[in-house]
Amino acid sequence: MNVKSSYRLFPLSFAITRSGILHLLMIILLSLAAVNSSNNLLFVILATMISAFVVSSIVGRNSLKHISMSIQVPERVFEGDRVPVKVSVRNTKRIFPSFSICIEDSRKKAAPIRFPLLGKLAGKKPGSGRNADAAVFDGLHPFAYFPVLRPGETHSELTVQSFPRRGLFRLEEFRISTRFPFSLFRHNERIGVGGEVLVYPFIRNISTYFQRLPFLPGLLEGMQKGLGENLFSIRPYAEGESTRTIDWKATAKTRELMAREFAREEECKFCLILDTKTDRQAEGGYWEEFEKAVSLTASIAAHFIDRGAEIELLTPHSHIPRGTGRDHLYRILRFLATVEYSRSVPESKMDMSPWYIQSFPGIQDSRALKQIFSDKVFKIILASDERDAFPPSVRRSSHRIHFSEL
Repeated sequence: MNVKSSYRLFPLSFAITRSGILHLLMIILLSLAAVNSSNNLLFVILATMISAFVVSSIVGRNSLKHISMSIQVPERVFEGDRVPVKVSVRNTKRIFPSFSICIEDSRKKAAPIRFPLLGKLAGKKPGSGRNADAAVFDGLHPFAYFPVLRPGETHSELTVQSFPRRGLFRLEEFRISTRFPFSLFRHNERIGVGGEVLVYPFIRNISTYFQRLPFLPGLLEGMQKGLGENLFSIRPYAEGESTRTIDWKATAKTRELMAREFAREEECKFCLILDTKTDRQAEGGYWEEFEKAVSLTASIAAHFIDRGAEIELLTPHSHIPRGTGRDHLYRILRFLATVEYSRSVPESKMDMSPWYIQSFPGIQDSRALKQIFSDKVFKIILASDERDAFPPSVRRSSHRIHFSEL
């Protein structure tokens, strides 16, 4: 679990609610009526309403003092999955309790009527800052709610939250608020939370066609006999062999015991290539296609690694060497969580280096590139329609998937 601790931030602010506006209007009307009529009962009611207005401000502000919070998020979060998020709040006051505490992302839309106390002194508006217009936790409102926090108590609430897209989300700040005691004011205070949440791409079940891609070139069927499922040859039965190898049809035809031999299955090794360069404008449609390509890349890697395959991942600027196992899978997923597309380099600016050096400028190991693009390594290439930088010799040992096909 990732534990996110908190620290205090400014500015402090409060917002008057609709009930508070109505209460204020009633005070104005009662004050006019009391002055004009000199009715003592109206003065008593007016004094009560004014005192309630003042008490609401003081008590509400006191409820937010000395409140700390922490957040626990699962270490492995996938795009679109609903994950549990634990929010813990502690009241560090020794005597006074806190009431009606709401926790929410500070980048949500705030109340329309606000009175910032220290915002102008701090030189910025409440809620401004990095990614102020994009809330991380925007599925629930409020994010968490605590009716009562007695002195020294810590309460926790478990909520379910989903992340709509992959990427690295920075947990920067949250807003705690209360409308206690009369809901005339909404007092707010921002609390900084240090931490990050890495959201992996969406993993989906791939179709049978994609599952058979590495098998299409026949790379998994060896030219030597061994343990496997594909028939290699039929030969005379040798004494001492298991009777399960006897081919009864061939025995009936030849009237001699014949045995089946199977082809040895080689280890599944191939390279996933995600072409992140494009000549198209980075707008709407292409962004969606690229996200689907990233998701398919992650899904193919997860499917074959779960079945013991050895996979390496290659992009124009990064290379993850061949590996297997869950640790290797999450290494690939961590990279795919933050990968972005970029503009391709015009041909006039390219040098006379081999084509794979030009197409993959961020890879320093030219020998590894040469090995990948040889006939000995099967490649699954995901690329855009407009850019076809792979020569025919590479296409013979690869399968190309266009973004538009996803």
